[in-house]
Amino acid sequence: MRRESTLSGHGIKKILAVVAGTLVPLIGIVGVTSGSASALPPNTLYVSTTGTDTPSCGATPSTACATVNAAIGNAVAGDTVKVEAGHYNQTVTIDKAIRLLGAGAGRTTLDGTGIDSSGPNYGVVYVGTTGGAVEVSGFTITNPFPDSYTGGEPEVVALADTNTADSVVITHNVISEGSSDVAADTDFPIGIDTFQNAATTTISHNTVTGTFQGALLEDNGPASFANNKIKNLIAVTSDAVTYPPEGLFFLSDLSGSITGQDASHNRFSHYAGYGIIMEAGYDNGNCTDTPCNGSIAGTLANNRLALGGASGAIGIDLQSEFNGNDLTVNLTDNHGYVTDPSQAIVQQATEGATISVTQTGNHIAVHP
Repeated sequence: MRRESTLSGHGIKKILAVVAGTLVPLIGIVGVTSGSASALPPNTLYVSTTGTDTPSCGATPSTACATVNAAIGNAVAGDTVKVEAGHYNQTVTIDKAIRLLGAGAGRTTLDGTGIDSSGPNYGVVYVGTTGGAVEVSGFTITNPFPDSYTGGEPEVVALADTNTADSVVITHNVISEGSSDVAADTDFPIGIDTFQNAATTTISHNTVTGTFQGALLEDNGPASFANNKIKNLIAVTSDAVTYPPEGLFFLSDLSGSITGQDASHNRFSHYAGYGIIMEAGYDNGNCTDTPCNGSIAGTLANNRLALGGASGAIGIDLQSEFNGNDLTVNLTDNHGYVTDPSQAIVQQATEGATISVTQTGNHIAVHP
């Protein structure tokens, strides 16, 4: 189903000077060289399950913050926030250019159970407009709340950076629906959602499991989705209709054209549904007038599918709707299988839209 929108100390510079014919270090001297001063290295701030939130927390492991948001509040652009091993029942909002590092997906968990932001910063991890580069790595991120702002759709990781000069990297995480949402089979949970996220986005080496959509990359800036595992997704029933799960969905449903929507070396397995969808234009999306325009272009290469059958589901589904919309895609060396009644690769253009596909070395079989 397509989502409906309502929607500790800095380092010290050292310089060598000549004194009586001998090179000696001068510390903290400014302006003694003809070149410009080097930028000071960033700080690391710490978060721990035994920490305490104070106005100055996080500067050292012994003064760690208790919450990630407190450490981010004390950070400046370019800093690293290091979250020690443990279980954290909290959500995270990233509003500045930082690196957020866990101790590893098997050791550090961000758990959104019961936490409703009741506002635009939805998701267990939310990245807004940051003015620079963001990285989130080394976590299990789980149990999203069905937030009212998203129309009740739980989202594990939400990306909404509106600055085209920014970048976001989501890597080496386990992104999971978890078990706290009793309505998971009706409320369309999403693993990774980009909502008009203009930043250059890299999503790599993650495992996404248990959601309805593995990743919805909607009206995104350049996006690379690579070396991820999408598995054990769930079907959803709404208004007596059952919708098969969707692994990766690239969608352009606003006027204009988005490019660089690329997926490579991903694995889709252990569910009965769609592998990859790429769609230009959508009549129930994020525009105020219908039809919703939007062209899209990208490359799908070296992806592997091992999918069960589901009525209407497709291994790779390419669609373009409405006059003036174009879908341009390079399909290279995608392999695997879907089981009947699923289909392998389908192209469909309607109402004057166009699709241009270059195919090389693809082999996706349909097994009875």
